[in-house]
Amino acid sequence: MTESLFIAGDWGTTHLRLYLFQHHNRRPLTILASQVGPGVAQLKSQVESQVESNFEQVFFDLAGHWLDKHGPMPVILSGMVGSNIGWHAAPYIDCPASGKQIVAGRTAFNARGIEFSIISGLRTTNPLGTPDLMRGEELQLLGWMGAVDGPENTLKSARLVVLPGTHNKWALVRGGKIETFVTALTGELYSLLQNHSVLITNAESADFSDDIFMQGVKLATTLESGQLLQALFATRSRQVLGKLSELHASSYLSGLLIGSDVVGSLALMEKEIVGKQIVGKQIAAISSIVLIGDSALSRCYQLALESVGFKAELRDATEIAVSGYEAIYQALYPSPNLS
Repeated sequence: MTESLFIAGDWGTTHLRLYLFQHHNRRPLTILASQVGPGVAQLKSQVESQVESNFEQVFFDLAGHWLDKHGPMPVILSGMVGSNIGWHAAPYIDCPASGKQIVAGRTAFNARGIEFSIISGLRTTNPLGTPDLMRGEELQLLGWMGAVDGPENTLKSARLVVLPGTHNKWALVRGGKIETFVTALTGELYSLLQNHSVLITNAESADFSDDIFMQGVKLATTLESGQLLQALFATRSRQVLGKLSELHASSYLSGLLIGSDVVGSLALMEKEIVGKQIVGKQIAAISSIVLIGDSALSRCYQLALESVGFKAELRDATEIAVSGYEAIYQALYPSPNLS
């Protein structure tokens, strides 16, 4: 096995992204090559009896030439590939969970003489008291934890790590563990309302406006609990009355949804930390907030957070994911003599 080289990738619902990495002892990983392939949903839609062989075939079609050139090497996969519709099911790990527990809970198997590890997802009872799941985002959390606080991550203060996307994750990290998290359906709800409702009439011609976005945020962050449904129709009525351009309606809708997400998620997490609702100076219990994700979407969250008094650090999703793969590789294949 060539321990200085390994393959890792995120095999999600819609896409597969594979990387060929070179590991160094005291320097960041080097990305030598990358490949993109079909997601889990596309393979699952094929003949049921052929699903496992389909996953295997797709992987080796994409990465086989790397193995032919460099020889056998370990493979680390994360995402929906470990779900019940994936290649091999990787069970969920219960929160609170440390990096070591997540790595130890991996599902390992061999295919064509190659050693594979699929990283487990996480499950928790979120601050609402309902079950919650994460699969794929744990990789970025591992990468951030390692980059910020080192391998042991003994920091005791509470930090929120926000992973914006179709299903936003708000994760509470403290004492080297992912304590809990909550999922907000913000991205999917935005897509549904933008493309399949009366609120947006011309989504294809939308032109994003910071000012209009912040108008939506301002309204959302001043609502009483449970009033988002009543506020959403303003996206339609303001257009009809000439107070909102069709080009900027999507910006307003985005502000309403993201503003509501921010206020609701902060309140839940603050309640989780201090055991009471967010009031006045109690917000200090959250020591910092980090946003990991698409730069444009993360910036929207940063603006919304700043509007309610929180500064948030932006981190590049790919960079953090690479750190996550590196942390997993080092845990599974320690090679102190590599340079």
